Amino acid sequence: LLREDMLESVARIGGRLSELRLDTELDIAHGVVRYLELVKLAALLQRAPESKVRDALEDINARLLVSATPLEREIFQTSTLDELLVEAVDGEGDPDDPAAPGPPALQARSTGLARRGLGDAEELSLGPFLPRKGRGLALSASDVAIYRSCPLRYKFARVLRIPTEQTLHQRFGILVHQVLERYHAASLDELEDLFALFDAGWRRAGLGDSAVEQALREKGYEALRRYHARLSREPGTPVWFERSFNFRLGPHHIRGRVDRVDRVAGAESEAFELIDYKTSRVKAPADLREDVQLSLYALAAREDWKLGSVRLAYHYVLDDCKVAVPCGPEGPDAVTETVLEVGEGILAQHFGATPSRAVCSMCDYRITCPVAEA
Repeated sequence: LLREDMLESVARIGGRLSELRLDTELDIAHGVVRYLELVKLAALLQRAPESKVRDALEDINARLLVSATPLEREIFQTSTLDELLVEAVDGEGDPDDPAAPGPPALQARSTGLARRGLGDAEELSLGPFLPRKGRGLALSASDVAIYRSCPLRYKFARVLRIPTEQTLHQRFGILVHQVLERYHAASLDELEDLFALFDAGWRRAGLGDSAVEQALREKGYEALRRYHARLSREPGTPVWFERSFNFRLGPHHIRGRVDRVDRVAGAESEAFELIDYKTSRVKAPADLREDVQLSLYALAAREDWKLGSVRLAYHYVLDDCKVAVPCGPEGPDAVTETVLEVGEGILAQHFGATPSRAVCSMCDYRITCPVAEA
């Protein structure tokens, strides 16, 4: 089976080398490991008669791993070939006798390498690249959202860390966030201060003087003007800006930062409103019932900051619209199950694509994705 798989993989890998692929290095590493496993079996068949399979495997593996790259070692060590061979020895069969029936578990996986646990090694080889922290993962709200929208996109962005070029609107959105952060951090009050920060950051953000960019610039001025006016009439008092959090959720470490935290005035007991700035299109409260980002923020406020009652809202700066996000009947705890499911999927390296027109049209990797929808 290994010989057949290796011969088939030669043509498959060779054909892929001429394609624009993001995982060429993985393909080659898997081909090398298949060959090393074939060499392992050849060495095992020619071992001394008195040598036990377990002892022989340990010695052969040590010798083969010396010549392997770190990536090849990871693939080699996550293969289940040794487990299957030892299972055959401990069961009814004999791995040295091809005619022997072998134990039931081995028979059930004897129709091909995939069923024997060897064909799935491609994803297991990504283990060293996962954002591990202790027994779990280091995750943010955006990590969870990306994985839920498309696990393959998460693999490209967070595991393989393939860089992407920021769009014009992304650069503009980052600039607006930075302007508001610096305005509050410096305890400024005047509208002219907002405009000055905006003008100073315009060139640094890589923005120029084209007609589209100038239209965005005017939109930015108007948005900042309305933001400044809203500050004076809102009941809440801003107390923290870009406040970071870090807490444990099961085995995982959740980290991030909240754009703004207001102390809510007039509440019977002290309450806070967690506000996240958005420069995208406004979403209705009904479309945010399963929102993960602010639910995680509410959990962080309780677990890390030890705050009691919190409210959640998105502030769509360009439209001067603040949308309250419902916590749901179970409060922030409802998001715990979602995060644990996402963490389990990432650790198991389940990175299948979930193509759809809505998701693929906004994805930075649609050009190279093999299943992206137009």
